Amino acid sequence: MYIQSPISLSFDGMLIGAFLQDIGRGLVRITDNSDILFTAMTHGIAPDSRKSKKFETIAKSSGISLSENGELHTTCPDDQVGFYVARFIEAASRIGDACDDMLVVHVPKFELSIGRVLSKRFQKSLRKGFALVGASGHQLAFPFALNAGTDKQMVIQTISSGSQGKPNWGSIYGAVGKMGDLKNSGDRTKRTIILQDGDPESIHQATLALAETASIIIYSGDENALVSALRAA
Repeated sequence: MYIQSPISLSFDGMLIGAFLQDIGRGLVRITDNSDILFTAMTHGIAPDSRKSKKFETIAKSSGISLSENGELHTTCPDDQVGFYVARFIEAASRIGDACDDMLVVHVPKFELSIGRVLSKRFQKSLRKGFALVGASGHQLAFPFALNAGTDKQMVIQTISSGSQGKPNWGSIYGAVGKMGDLKNSGDRTKRTIILQDGDPESIHQATLALAETASIIIYSGDENALVSALRAA
């Protein structure tokens, strides 16, 4: 059974809910099926040990557990479900607040660089901070969109390469989840990822991971090539 609260995640707007499962012996398992972690990743929050420890601490303070896979969960007697659901929603809300704080950070240099190019070359057809709803019901945020509201609408996600020319795999997984969720919704919006050029082997691996969910443009600094590729996509 799924129950939904009137409280939403501060960084996404999705209403917080929980799956309840009768596991016998008078016990009920409460879980989010890792929904909050998935939603956070679609907003660009890459999982790492520091964030996981922070989320786990928040969950424990409400008497809830967080698994290594990002599942918020607990088990309780069936006559105490109301109490534990309230604590569960409290934990989920506080983790959502922590995610919101993590999103209030500087815009990556690569995204700023792409933004300048798009603003100069696409002008009125460019939208920044564009959002759509995926098949999961989550709101999916994209840094850029072109031709919004037309049959040529395109969302754009950027992924930078680090100092060693290797894209962050947390960002790649987040983009795959986000673009895949939009694809599965049946939305006809074009999905494009601009990937900063770097180490050939790493870029090749990233391209293979991303190719199922979006068109990929590898950007090496050539503005004209980028504009041509976007117009042809």
